[in-house]
Amino acid sequence: MSRNYYKAFPTHALYNSVRKALEEVRTNLQAPDGLIAGAFFTGLSICGEGDINVLLPTGQESPCALYIGTIADSGERKTATDKIVLATIYARDAKQATEYKQALIDYQADLRYWEAKDTAIQRKLVKAISNDEDTEHLRRELKAHADAKPNRPERNRIVYQGVTERPLMEALQGTGKCIAILSDEGSIVLNGGATNKLATLNKAWDGPSLLTFDRADDSIEVRDPRVTVSFMIQEKLFQNFMEKRGVMARESGFLARFLVCWPASTQGFRYMSLDEPVWEHLPKFHRRMNELLEATATRRKAGDMSRKLLSFSSEAKELWVRVQNSVEPEVQKGGELESVRDYVSKSMEIVGRLAACMHHFEGLAGEVVSMETLQRALDIFQYYFDEYVDLFGNHNDVPQDQKDAHTLVMYLHTRYWLKNYDAVPRNDVRKNGPLRHQGRFEAAIRRLGRDDAIWVGHEQQKVGKRKLLIYLNPNVFSQIGRL
Repeated sequence: MSRNYYKAFPTHALYNSVRKALEEVRTNLQAPDGLIAGAFFTGLSICGEGDINVLLPTGQESPCALYIGTIADSGERKTATDKIVLATIYARDAKQATEYKQALIDYQADLRYWEAKDTAIQRKLVKAISNDEDTEHLRRELKAHADAKPNRPERNRIVYQGVTERPLMEALQGTGKCIAILSDEGSIVLNGGATNKLATLNKAWDGPSLLTFDRADDSIEVRDPRVTVSFMIQEKLFQNFMEKRGVMARESGFLARFLVCWPASTQGFRYMSLDEPVWEHLPKFHRRMNELLEATATRRKAGDMSRKLLSFSSEAKELWVRVQNSVEPEVQKGGELESVRDYVSKSMEIVGRLAACMHHFEGLAGEVVSMETLQRALDIFQYYFDEYVDLFGNHNDVPQDQKDAHTLVMYLHTRYWLKNYDAVPRNDVRKNGPLRHQGRFEAAIRRLGRDDAIWVGHEQQKVGKRKLLIYLNPNVFSQIGRL
C-alpha cells in the first residue's frame, strides 16, 4: 500500500456546525483531521439512517447509511477521538442498557405471574374435564390468558462491535431497525464473524426490503434495515486483513462501499500546553445529535417507521451528471481508473448519501438537496477517492498532476518547511525544484492550491515590485510524514 503524504482533509467543505467542532477536537487532541472526520461522519450516518433515504438523480432510492474506515497506527488517539466525538451515542446506549435491565426484571416478574396463573387455569381445566363439567368458559379464559402473555422487552442498542452474522440478524430483526457496527480497534470489526459473510453487510448497505437468515430450526426476517459500519485500524492489522480476505473484500465490492483513508500522522508535531482545553462547539454538535436521535426514537415508539425521501435540485442534478460523465471514460480498459472501477461504480451513490446526511444534520430547509451541499460532498469525497486510489489502485491510476504535486510538496517540505520557512519565492521553486517542465509545474501548483496545501500571492509589506511567493499551509505541512 502507498499513501498520499500531503493531502489534507478538506475541512472547508464542511458546514460550520461540523467544521468548528472538528477543528476544536483537532486543537484539543491533535489527532489527524481524516481520523477525526471519520468519527464525525459516523455520527451523521447514525443520526440519519433512521430518518432519511435519498433519491439519486439516477432514479435509484438509496439509504443514507455510510461505511467508514480509517487506518491509523497506535498513538494516533483513535480511542480518544472515538469516545469524545461519539459520546452522545455511547451515553444513549448506556442509558438504554440501564432501562433495559430494569425492564427485564419487570418482564421476568410479570412472566412468572403469568406462568403461575396459566398453571392455575390449566388445573381448573383438568379438574373440570375429569368431572365432565362444561369447559367452554375455561377455554375462553385460557385463550385470553395466552393473548396476555408479556412480551420480552427489546433492547434498542445502537452500537455493536465484534458481532457475528446471527447476532447481527437478531439485532436487525423486525422492520426498519437501525444499528452501527463500530470499533476504534478495527480488527474487532474486520475479523468479526459478520465479515465472514461479506454479502450480508453488502446487502445491509443496500437497505434491502427483506433479508433472511435461515437455519433448519429457525428463520430470522429483517425488513428495511439500516447499518452504519465504522472502524479505525492499525496498518499492520489492516494488511493482515487484506492478505487473508482482501481479494474477496475487493471482488465483492465490500471495500468499495467505504469512505476509507490513511491520514498522515501528527506524532512528532503535538506540543503540550498548560491551557485548559476549551469545548464550545463539540457540545453543540452533541446536542444536535441527541435532538435528532430523540426525535427518531419518539416517532418510532409511536409506530411511525417511515423515512423522509430527499431528492436533488435541478442544479445539483446537472452537477451530478457532469461529474459522472467526466469520470466514466477513465474506467475503460487502459483508462487511468481501470483498477479502481469498483470504487468508481459506487462513488456517486456514496456522494449522494454523504450530501443527504449533511442536509439532514444541518436541518436545511425542505427535502431537496442543493447544489451547494452536493458540491461540498463532492469536495469531501475527492479526498477519500484519492485515498482509495493510493491504497488500492495501480500506480498508473494516479493522475500525472497528482504525482507531480506529491513530488513538489515533498520538495517544499524538505527544502523549506523543515528549515522553518513558511513562504518561498515561486521562481526559485520553478528554477531549482524537481519539476522543470513548465506545464507540469503549473499543473502541480494548481493542484496543490485546490487541495489547500499552498496559496500563491505577492510578498507583503513591500512597496513597488514584489516577488510572487508560495505560502505553505501550516495545517498541511505540519502533518506531512517523512519518507
